[in-house]
Amino acid sequence: MSAIVLFNQQKIRDRHKREALIEAFRKADKNGDGRLTVDDVYGIYMSHGVDVTREEVQKIVEAADKDGTGLLTEKEFVDSQKTGEGVTVMEDPKSQDDRQQPKDAGKQAELAFKLYDKDKDGYITKSEMEKLSKNLSKEQIEKVFARFDADGDGRLSYAEFRKMMNK
Repeated sequence: MSAIVLFNQQKIRDRHKREALIEAFRKADKNGDGRLTVDDVYGIYMSHGVDVTREEVQKIVEAADKDGTGLLTEKEFVDSQKTGEGVTVMEDPKSQDDRQQPKDAGKQAELAFKLYDKDKDGYITKSEMEKLSKNLSKEQIEKVFARFDADGDGRLSYAEFRKMMNK
């Protein structure tokens, strides 16, 4: 019974997160064309207190830009932000070549890892995750580390992070 409650709570949180991302997209889409530039996306990060460089945002946009326009649609933007929270989202298989999906997922995982690894030491600490994961409580972050920190060193290596992304 509790699994059903947890599943429903997760669905509600996911829906709220999606709605918040759509709202952020629409606010940033000043000209109303349904597409965001790198600078628009960078502005969203800055307005939400995310410490990221324009170059990092450029890489995120490039990885998420499925139609190759250099701009992000609402769907591309929402899907790219899910990656940052540890969820890898693939496009509809009909819209992409199956051989390309793992490469895109790996690239997104690498970008997400680099965003969290603020001190560039090759590991994500609980502190680093807390700073970027505004939607996760300390308890949720503790559970992530309890489940995926295989060597128990209190940090997530890239390999451990990838395992988390693939769950």
